[in-house]
Amino acid sequence: MMLCQQHYSEKILKNTNFAVGTTASVRKSCLTTKEMKTIEQIDKIKATVLYVLEHMKNGVDYIHLFKVMYFAQQEHLVVYGSPIMEDSFLARKHGPVPAFTYKALRALEGKVAVESDEMKSFTDALNVNIVDGHQIVTARQSCDLDELSGSNIKILDKWIARCKDVKAFDLSDMSHDKAWSKAKAQSEKTGEDTKITMWDMAKAGGATVGMLNVIRERQTNKRALELC
Repeated sequence: MMLCQQHYSEKILKNTNFAVGTTASVRKSCLTTKEMKTIEQIDKIKATVLYVLEHMKNGVDYIHLFKVMYFAQQEHLVVYGSPIMEDSFLARKHGPVPAFTYKALRALEGKVAVESDEMKSFTDALNVNIVDGHQIVTARQSCDLDELSGSNIKILDKWIARCKDVKAFDLSDMSHDKAWSKAKAQSEKTGEDTKITMWDMAKAGGATVGMLNVIRERQTNKRALELC
């Protein structure tokens, strides 16, 4: 395991800027590229989404849902050096979009296929209805609170309260931070959706140099383990 991790770290140092704290954005199309998720990762994303929906009981549009998820994810990285859930945020026109969650919602709309039984367990927990021309998401199941830590809940509560009464396009503007701008600029060059890295997200949120180093190390180790 150590040899594998060392080899991967050397590969990163040689081929990218990630190990020196200036990660290159990773380009992925949320419609054409499959990002494999474990059952555990999907369950955590599902719990996060359902928790937000339970606290916005009349349903929520995509912008409000996605921005609560983004701001909460960003603050959790800034404070604790770890994400709430393993959903990659893509830089889209109206701000960051959680790729897996968005794909699941599009599947509910009938616009893309449900890719797996695990995704179906996610889509079965949600409803999407069109209200006044907007997609409104509601919950069909209760959140499994065992999936969420105390720090997850604390930060989600904070951002639900901050975002719920803000107009959608104001939220969109709020989410256009430096991390989004960097990834969006790359998208415009390539014509592909670009992932906002956790390092960039945390930096834009005001993370300290020490915490950025923690995030960098954790992400490097995670990628090393994925290769072994």
